[in-house]
Amino acid sequence: VGEMWYTPCLSENDFIVGVTSLRFGHNFGESEQLLKFDDQADEPYLPSIMDSGTSCLVMPGDTLGGKLSNVPFNDFTNLWEEGKSFWVEIGGRQWQGAVTS
Repeated sequence: VGEMWYTPCLSENDFIVGVTSLRFGHNFGESEQLLKFDDQADEPYLPSIMDSGTSCLVMPGDTLGGKLSNVPFNDFTNLWEEGKSFWVEIGGRQWQGAVTS
């Protein structure tokens, strides 16, 4: 059990938060960034629905009209290997999530 942490919601109707980073690898220091924003000066984020009732992580399968310089799902499939984890950043705070398949 940890402390409650709050972050601004981007919608009045859904639990949407801004994800600024999604990394994948064996450890944080050697992990690969999956969200490669085309314009870093734009304070980039992707709106993401947070749902405590599911453990599904959905990532873009395209560049989102040029907002990203990569296709995150393609990068993930190329990097896939047992024993790796995800690190997601929301509101300046990071969380690690293990991968199971």
